Amino acid sequence: MENPIPKSLQFPHYQQYGKAEPNSIKKVLVIQGSPRKDGVSKTEVVTAAFLEGCEQAGASTEIVNLRDKKIAHCQGCFTCWTKTPGVCIFKDDVPEIMQQTEEADLVVYAAPLYHFGIISLLKKYIERTLPSVEPYLIPRGDGHTTHPHRKGYKDVQNTVIIGVCGFPEVSHFGAFSANFHYLAAAGGDWGMNIIGEIYRPASEQLNNPIFDEENNRVLDAAREAGRDAVTLGYVKPETVDAIAKVSQDQKEMQDMANQAWDYCIKNNVTMPELQLALMEKK
Repeated sequence: MENPIPKSLQFPHYQQYGKAEPNSIKKVLVIQGSPRKDGVSKTEVVTAAFLEGCEQAGASTEIVNLRDKKIAHCQGCFTCWTKTPGVCIFKDDVPEIMQQTEEADLVVYAAPLYHFGIISLLKKYIERTLPSVEPYLIPRGDGHTTHPHRKGYKDVQNTVIIGVCGFPEVSHFGAFSANFHYLAAAGGDWGMNIIGEIYRPASEQLNNPIFDEENNRVLDAAREAGRDAVTLGYVKPETVDAIAKVSQDQKEMQDMANQAWDYCIKNNVTMPELQLALMEKK
């Protein structure tokens, strides 16, 4: 059987997408892990387009910005497994977010690529969901060992992954994607039904007016991905590929990026400050 996943996303670990029931997704929740805001978060740019598509297809949408939430680091004490089953020692915003995910028909995890992996802000939240499972060890279907879900939590959650990075090649998302696929495969720990992955390389151009034509193409495809998720129950591979496709020449992009960094260094400005200035000129 031919692999339905776009060749650009066929990482060594890659698994086939799952599917939700068509038109069953009525409520979409985004767990957004970007620390940036004020128009320079490319994660937010792509996610906003995806949510537009979801809303066009009739779903309601909500965003949880982790940067605005109080989230303590997991201490590994396992109190939530013994002394207070299902209840963490920390009284912060995590229980509310976990409840929101349980009420959603689709959860979107959106984050930038940091050091080729999941940004710490999102990883910190993921680690704090430990109270949703029990401590016991059980076998899963493939022979590996996992933990069972605690009563009151879904065994499987429809999931879409959104990631952005500055590199021009989509292959940089390999470890990022692998982490979520392992969580999905683990079943008991984090039962995910991944119905689509949206990765946008060369994302630093998304608020640069020089690339308006390309940016419009990418964001139109992201909107289509949102419509796909709600109406079809999955994101079409060709839509995923359209978002991941970078039209510009690789060497040209490398040179432009290096020139931008040289400008920032010489003029003592940050890249977000430069990008805000470009947006204001648009």
